[in-house]
Amino acid sequence: MRPEHPHVLITGASSGFGEATARVLAGQGCPLALGARRVDRVEALGAHLRALHGIPVFTGAVDTRDTASCTAFVDAAAASLGGLHVVVANAGLASGVHKVWEIPDEDLEAMLRTNVEGVVKTVRAALPHLRATGWGHVFFIGSTAGHSAYEGGGVYCASKHGVKALAHSLRLELCGEAIRVTSVDPGMAETEFALVRFRDAARAKALYEGLRPLRGEDVAECIRWCLSLPDHVNVDELIVKSTDQASHTMAKVHRGA
Repeated sequence: MRPEHPHVLITGASSGFGEATARVLAGQGCPLALGARRVDRVEALGAHLRALHGIPVFTGAVDTRDTASCTAFVDAAAASLGGLHVVVANAGLASGVHKVWEIPDEDLEAMLRTNVEGVVKTVRAALPHLRATGWGHVFFIGSTAGHSAYEGGGVYCASKHGVKALAHSLRLELCGEAIRVTSVDPGMAETEFALVRFRDAARAKALYEGLRPLRGEDVAECIRWCLSLPDHVNVDELIVKSTDQASHTMAKVHRGA
């Protein structure tokens, strides 16, 4: 049976979709485990949410690319909260805008190791805890880049196509168990994503000029809604874009005056 207030673990909770999801689910009374490499940020967020909502919040440093770090964080979170029900495998990034033959190893490895390996390691570590509590929900944070490729984003798109494949495979593999699997795949969203990718604040800001893009809270609301559905309902894949973005890429966007 689903608990009234599921225990939720979120990676990449220091900003963007992860932080927004923590804020939305804290408002629902869910105990939280928040992890990120920028541990100072999740500690500050955790303290704020504890004080605001009176919920248990476990915080810790985690590098999802590292098996020992990932396993230690998940196990400590489960021990602190008394079990886990939901995992939001959110940690991910885009690094640079390179043609396939131009990408340096640093950017190549950052995206593949975080966006694919990190997701596998997070889910692998969390599943025993979800099974132990008898009810669970695994959220993958994909992207419209997992549905269509674009120039300069070959490796990032490949990593998000990989996330889509992982979500689809896990859905098949868990069929018959009381664990739902959902991939939430956002389009253009104004978070720290573009700043991390471009390493240029002006260029990052220009990407969204004239648009009304998604915000972190919009994606968090999608997660909250999927989580709230009756137990027999599984949203396998949710593609969400702002009304100003009609295509999976920037091929069809509306920029108002």
